[in-house]
This record gives sequence, C-alpha cells and structure tokens, in this order.
Amino acid sequence: MSGVWQSLDLGVSGPLRDATRAEAERAFERLMAAREARCRMLVELAGTDELEVMSPWLARAARELGVERVDGIAVDAALWLGERIIAQAPWLRWELYVGVKKSTGYQRAVLVGFRRVDDARYYVDVAHFVASWLELCARRRAVKEDFLVTVFETTLADA
Repeated sequence: MSGVWQSLDLGVSGPLRDATRAEAERAFERLMAAREARCRMLVELAGTDELEVMSPWLARAARELGVERVDGIAVDAALWLGERIIAQAPWLRWELYVGVKKSTGYQRAVLVGFRRVDDARYYVDVAHFVASWLELCARRRAVKEDFLVTVFETTLADA
C-alpha cells in the first residue's frame, strides 16, 4: 500500500495549531484544492466501491501503516468522509476554524453550517475523530470497525 499512496504535503511542519495564520490559510487552500483527487485516490487504494471505504479496510490500512505514518491517510479519510456528509447535507461546508485556540479544530478544516443545533458557531472536526480512531487502529487497540459510519450518521443528525 505505501508504495502506491503518498501523504498530502500541506506545506506546514508540525501541528497546524502552531502554524502562523498565513501558513494555516495556505494549508487549508492546498487541502481544499486537493480534496477531489485525494478522495478518489483513497477509493482507488481501497480497491472497492466508495461505501467500502468505511468498512474494516481502513482499520487494516492503519495497522499496516503504523502509528508513525497513519496521519496522512487520516487526512484523506477525513476529506472523504466530510465530502460524503456534504453530499447528504449540501448546506454544510468546509471552513478553516480560527475560533478558540484551545479547540481541537483550531486552524484546521472543519465542517460548519449546521442547522439542527442552536449554536451558530458549532462545527465538527471530522479529522479529529478520524485521526483518533485510526491511531487506535494503528496501535492495534480494540475499536469499533464501523466507527466512520457512526461519525457520518451523528454528524448528519446535527446537520
């Protein structure tokens, strides 16, 4: 798998929360520009139809990559999942979150535009959920194999 797939270089060394605002904005633009290609690459890597990406295949891929290399595929999986969510709730959109610096989504791409919640600032940090789950997979911890389905369904419930 690793010979076919390469992580997306966002042009930032270290966590996005520590980047300058300009670096974070450029990284966000690069991520948004690459999302269609990255989603397609993930589906091709899975070697199956799109629904199967949310299957145990992704957990197995994380185990194969290992903890040190799982972040890259987490980015692609979060984009893929976010795009599936937006397809079901087209009023949602990606946005660079620059609100509270202590938030998990700070200076990262998050989904915004939710209508079924009272807080206009509500967002879902899809990447945080996906990366946390994939890290557990890579560490060979017991995980819910269909976790991405849960993220998909609960996010749509708030849409």
